[in-house]
Amino acid sequence: MLQKLSNLRLPIGFDNETIAQAVKKKIGGYKFVKLDKLSLDSRRKNDIHYVASVVVDGKPNNNLQEYKSPKTSVKQLIDCSVKLKSRPIIIGSGPCGMFAGLVLAYAGLCPIIFEGGDKVENRSKIVTNFNLGDSLNENTNIQFGEGGAGTFSDGKLNTGISSEYISVVLNEFVKHGASEDILYLSKPHIGTDILKNVVKNIRLTIEKLGGEYKFNSKVDEIIINNDKVCGVKACGETYYSDNVILACGHSARDTICKLYKQGVAMSAKAFAVGVRVEHSQDLIDKGQYGNTKGLPPADYKLSHRLSNGKGCFTFCMCPGGYVMPSMSEFDTIVTNGMSEYKRDSGFANSAILVGVEPKDYGTGVLDGFLYQEKLEKAAFDIGKNYAAPAVKVTDFIAGKTSKNIDSFKTTYAKGVVSGDFQRIFDDFIVDGMREGLVQFGKKINGFDKQGILIGVESRSSSPVRIERNECGMSNIFGLYPSGEGAGFAGGITSSAVDGIKTALKLIENNK
Repeated sequence: MLQKLSNLRLPIGFDNETIAQAVKKKIGGYKFVKLDKLSLDSRRKNDIHYVASVVVDGKPNNNLQEYKSPKTSVKQLIDCSVKLKSRPIIIGSGPCGMFAGLVLAYAGLCPIIFEGGDKVENRSKIVTNFNLGDSLNENTNIQFGEGGAGTFSDGKLNTGISSEYISVVLNEFVKHGASEDILYLSKPHIGTDILKNVVKNIRLTIEKLGGEYKFNSKVDEIIINNDKVCGVKACGETYYSDNVILACGHSARDTICKLYKQGVAMSAKAFAVGVRVEHSQDLIDKGQYGNTKGLPPADYKLSHRLSNGKGCFTFCMCPGGYVMPSMSEFDTIVTNGMSEYKRDSGFANSAILVGVEPKDYGTGVLDGFLYQEKLEKAAFDIGKNYAAPAVKVTDFIAGKTSKNIDSFKTTYAKGVVSGDFQRIFDDFIVDGMREGLVQFGKKINGFDKQGILIGVESRSSSPVRIERNECGMSNIFGLYPSGEGAGFAGGITSSAVDGIKTALKLIENNK
């Protein structure tokens, strides 16, 4: 009988034999089958160890939990067959669009996936060439292209949501090339270098099942007639469909603005803005672990309730990572973080964000987009030619700019220039980041004494929510808003889960 043993203590550098011996010592003659969850306990620096829950095989034991195998593939979720008058359309090929595509493809519905950017193989070359000096491609960049913005990130898969579909997402990633350790790590990550291949393999599966990708095919218009979706227009052609999943991502401003003008119901929502902070990975390791021997690159997740009532927090922390030029529009600066699987750049970075609410940035539904654009253009005006404004952490806290900042070692590929963030952000953002950094320095020694701030980080989440009903549709019948761009997800896993849920809703509605 398979059962689960929790809170099993394991040493640094353990192997399967170590686990088997630990199981034997704790509960006797049970066979170790596999790891279920694994986390690093570094709360006491003189006693760092792993804590695991493991699956064991043996006689029933009231002190153990029964182990129920989770669903492990999208195919298992398809419990009925439906026929549609026309092939379903998906707009966007990020995690949400990919997993919606997998569901519809396994259901035999042969979805058409429209992607304004290029396939991931070409996208990687275009991003690299931009970092080396080529012109920005507004359709293919860090934000846009196959795999979405998450492809050029740390590939972090930990999420705050609870869903039976999480195990499906993780197992599909493994099936398509990700490391098996994402199935049990408490903070799983794929790494950008691995994720690119995973994205490609998912595409090949969808195509093998009858799905179709249209790259470099930006949807110019979603056709709506009498409050029903009828199809899309792209590259001068019309594609008719009664079912359209909108998975365009949080940076598809023009698409969302067009839909608002067409009467699609949406509302403004809170989001957060700030900068990237970059430290040496060694500083973070020592601050989190003390003795770092045999331990993985340390991460952190920090937050502080500001004196003005708002929150300052870290976001998308990338151990051993890179600060990435992530703009999708000419003459703007946007930053993001990325790590490869080994997390071995020697640097750690994270967004330092302060929350903003609709009342902070305007009165209109789309004013959040205008607020983001204002910050991004102001940052570009300081540096020109896509060099990012930057300041040493200590100078920023002291209210000063930094001299010779361009000689400061950083992973940001386009270079940095001395910048005054007071010229970019509202006072409450600047004051909030200063207060937050000082508090974070109390949690990780040296956090507020070393490092560099690089701006701006403005795309942490969508500033709008596209409303949807219990059937998963917007007020336009047959239009399914989904994922980060619609305001219903925040990260790779939650976006993928929302894509699955949306595709299953589409199938259910067409029974």
